[in-house]
Amino acid sequence: MVSAMTLVAPPDRATVGRATALAPLLASHTDDHVRDRVLAGPVIAALRDAGMLRLLLPRALGGDAIAPSAYVDTLATLAAADAATAWVVMTASTSTLTAAYFERATAEAIWPRDATPLLAGVFAPSGTATVGDDAARVRGRWAWASGCRHADWAIVGALTDSRRHVIAAVPMATTGVTIVDTWDPLGLAGTGSNDLVVDDVAVAPGALTSVFDRAPWCDEPLSRVPMFGLLALGVAAVGLGIARGALDAVGARLRGAERDPGSTALAAYATLDGRWRAARALMIDRGDAALDDATRGASDPARRGELRIAAAHAAQESAAIVRAAFHLHGGAAVPRRSPLARAVADAEVMLTHRMVSDRVLPTSARAVLGLGAVPPDL
Repeated sequence: MVSAMTLVAPPDRATVGRATALAPLLASHTDDHVRDRVLAGPVIAALRDAGMLRLLLPRALGGDAIAPSAYVDTLATLAAADAATAWVVMTASTSTLTAAYFERATAEAIWPRDATPLLAGVFAPSGTATVGDDAARVRGRWAWASGCRHADWAIVGALTDSRRHVIAAVPMATTGVTIVDTWDPLGLAGTGSNDLVVDDVAVAPGALTSVFDRAPWCDEPLSRVPMFGLLALGVAAVGLGIARGALDAVGARLRGAERDPGSTALAAYATLDGRWRAARALMIDRGDAALDDATRGASDPARRGELRIAAAHAAQESAAIVRAAFHLHGGAAVPRRSPLARAVADAEVMLTHRMVSDRVLPTSARAVLGLGAVPPDL
């Protein structure tokens, strides 16, 4: 499963190489992740050591702030080995995009140069923030808190009394922060995406901000790439990796067959492989275009739409490729622990994420066509 991803990943991107080096370790823990519904400790330690939690962190804070194209290939490489690991890296790393919006002193405290914190981020405003002179009181319950059992900080969305959408940074060790064991999913079990409860916790003013009405303090190109576009790319990149792993499993079976697999099976594999490469290529192309815009300081509305369309397309194609690969694999795919059965479950769960759902397509098309204002969450 590693070799095919290596062939398509540009060799000069160090993060992709580090992800490739991690693949054997991740794959060796997949059974543990499914059984325990959380990532294994050695996997978390390896992610920290390999810098996988600083992929999108601003360089002003010692992060890598890698290009969207490298981000896609890094996540896809991780997901080809273990989808749950890639998902946690995706949610944790996209949460670091908020660093530029908190007060700089707060950001430097959360992301010190000598440590690599893991974030459990849920942007949905499933809580409230009562703002006072010296602190805000945050309370609520957030579902889908991926990686929360290993997290150092929670980044959660809330609404103030004036209905302003804010995000709050809350240390997981704070009294009043609890995890409710609700995670019993069809796929992506190892993400440990349980519910997170924050019960009337005081948050300092510098740890409360908004990505909608506050400009980032660091002026780096990646900070000007649409945040939700990067999140959508991340979700779809995990889908690409799941599909790559499924195709590699099918390819290994075809190569190891005792007799010629026949032109029909080979043609089906070739078609699926071509579809996978086309979906990846579109995401890479639109991600690089968004970074080019950001480097010039622009944020073209049409580009925002194109970025989201590319991500939604890749996510949908990935799930379709996995389904087709499952049937191409035949009866060997049926056991629950087979790579193809797990890929189907993981891909279907991936496809439920709202960042890549069909609901985003009309808004994206309006942005591409110039039909009205572009909403801030595109």
